[in-house]
Amino acid sequence: MQKIFGYVRESTMQQAMHGYNIEEQKRVIEDYCRYHFKDYELEIFVERGKSATSMNRPELQNLLDKVKKAKASKVIFHSLDRLTRDIADLYWLINYFDKNQIELVSVMESFDLTSAIGRSHVYNSGVYAQLESERTSERTIRAMKQAVIEKKYPFSHSPLGYDKIDKMLYPSKDENQIKIVKYIFNTFAENRHNYREVVNEVKKRFDYKMDDQAIVKLLRRRLYTGTMEYRGVVVENYCEPLIDQKTFDDANENSKIIKKRYRRTMYLFQNLVVCADCDSRMSHTCGTGRHKKVYEYYRCKVCGHRASQDMILEKKAFQLQGLANEYYRDNSGYKEKRKQIALMRKNQKKLVEKQKGQGIDVETFYELFLNYENEINALSKELDNIERKELYFDSLEKTLQKEIIHKYVKLIRVHFKNQGYKITVELIRK
Repeated sequence: MQKIFGYVRESTMQQAMHGYNIEEQKRVIEDYCRYHFKDYELEIFVERGKSATSMNRPELQNLLDKVKKAKASKVIFHSLDRLTRDIADLYWLINYFDKNQIELVSVMESFDLTSAIGRSHVYNSGVYAQLESERTSERTIRAMKQAVIEKKYPFSHSPLGYDKIDKMLYPSKDENQIKIVKYIFNTFAENRHNYREVVNEVKKRFDYKMDDQAIVKLLRRRLYTGTMEYRGVVVENYCEPLIDQKTFDDANENSKIIKKRYRRTMYLFQNLVVCADCDSRMSHTCGTGRHKKVYEYYRCKVCGHRASQDMILEKKAFQLQGLANEYYRDNSGYKEKRKQIALMRKNQKKLVEKQKGQGIDVETFYELFLNYENEINALSKELDNIERKELYFDSLEKTLQKEIIHKYVKLIRVHFKNQGYKITVELIRK
């Protein structure tokens, strides 16, 4: 039996433009397999809300990781633009799958990767896909700039302290939000608190959860003075200001001083990094570069090798993003909800068997059966919301990043000899 992987992807913009969604792509791939193969096992990777212009996609990374382990023979997708819209990524993917002796199949396009002419046709298709993506992005940016000029807010989520009504921003009806914004600006304008103190105070006073990165972004937004800035477009009197210009300037000046003074030395991989050349654990230390920037790194006392924390983060960005999503699911009751659904399905099955055997009243049977079905649908929606949401690892606080890493990572091996700083991660098996 041959192992076949399918890959489907959608983003809101593309679904609206092209009219095919996840289910349609899955149906096309399943029909293709039924028609062309007899003995096969199909596993489909579903990517939701992700752009094809980047390889930073959790399900694509899962697919690439499983390709070798599962010894798959083919990877099938609806069309080339579902896989990638970047010519450099396309070149890398073709070489990767070719190296692992895996055939790439596009259901809607016919191409032959075994010949130079065939590969050139694929690359040409990739160029046009990238061109279309970039043109779409340019059109979107132009439309958003025009919306800003017309004093319309072009983003889906309104900023803290404002409500979006008829595409325009107005001070929020929730006075608590306005108080939070004013409190943060006034605090930084009058004093030099650090971000953590303000985060804790906001939580205590207003029962509102923020992190230091959210406060940094809030302080930088001139929107709160009534002026909107977007990609070189500046519109004054864009909306009603929540703070005056002097408070904005003072708050930003003090926050810069705090940022310079507030050195964060956080060893995310403390006691986890091992030198693969001598199998000894690497100690953590730091150094200061230009502009007094602090660099964390790990050093092997036996070999003298050194690996920077930034390098590990860069090389394992995709895997760390996957761990962040897993952490979110584990702390959102994801597994418990799946168990509840399975239990209700089991109860439904028992109810059907009971109806056949004992002849329960039809009205009672349907009432109980529909109650189970409604609860299953409600839980399924909750699961779908959890699956769609992501924790972006790079935007998390360092303390949370470290917590996630130490919860799931058992060991990080750094290979220095003839490996070009190859890094392997061993996860804790549950």
